[in-house]
Amino acid sequence: MNTTIKIGKFGFVNNFLPYYWLEQRGERPTEGSPRKLVEMFEKGEVDFAPVPSFYYIKNKDKLRSYEFCIASKSRVLSVVVVKHFFRKESFSKEFKAYDEDNGGIAVTNQTLTSLNLLKIILREKVRGRKKKNRIVLVDESKASELLKHSTYALVIGDEAIKARMKYRVVMDLGEEWHDLTGYPMVFGIAVSRKERDMSEVNKEVMESIAWGKRNAEVVVAEAAKKFGMPVKFLREYFNTLTYQIGAKERRGLELFEEKCYEYGLL
Repeated sequence: MNTTIKIGKFGFVNNFLPYYWLEQRGERPTEGSPRKLVEMFEKGEVDFAPVPSFYYIKNKDKLRSYEFCIASKSRVLSVVVVKHFFRKESFSKEFKAYDEDNGGIAVTNQTLTSLNLLKIILREKVRGRKKKNRIVLVDESKASELLKHSTYALVIGDEAIKARMKYRVVMDLGEEWHDLTGYPMVFGIAVSRKERDMSEVNKEVMESIAWGKRNAEVVVAEAAKKFGMPVKFLREYFNTLTYQIGAKERRGLELFEEKCYEYGLL
């Protein structure tokens, strides 16, 4: 890869497989949260990177998109709403209780796409209700800190994976989106500035992804060591994700854009 080109990646386990082979060959991508990666991209600190889908659809007139994406087939496992106590009620009953006690949902300010996806899902779930769902943006990423502010917490990335092992998961946003639309949810898509063609970089990332899929057990074992996560879970997690935007993913992204406009988020 051209050493003058700066590439970025989400600093989560979900980007471990796509970049593993490249990093074994000496590439050192710049890591950041979705929001931080956008800031670096806008400052010119990275030239090619996955960015949150919400940022892409808001700025696509000045961006060039590529084949590499981060999407969930159905469940995503790492974008979840959690709460403290384990209860047997279904989410609809849980949510009714939330609506009555107005406990709110604390959301990490490190997300762009997941925040707006949550707003869409909540609007769809509470059609006809008078109460507005209270979302509290918090400058924290850990569920334990977010839950100090509200009854529920939206957690993303590796913190969501840790949280699902400790707290009750009341909503998986990938699953909710698939139930709502029948399509995958695209959480991130690779971009460059419109005037720069990064097709060769994208090609190398896609080759790295293909290598990772062919050597999944190697990638899973290395991810387990690096992130301290169970091998069994990582196998399942990598299988929930799609890294190549196809017709279904493209349609899912279009529907997300349509819903953002419908609910005044864009």
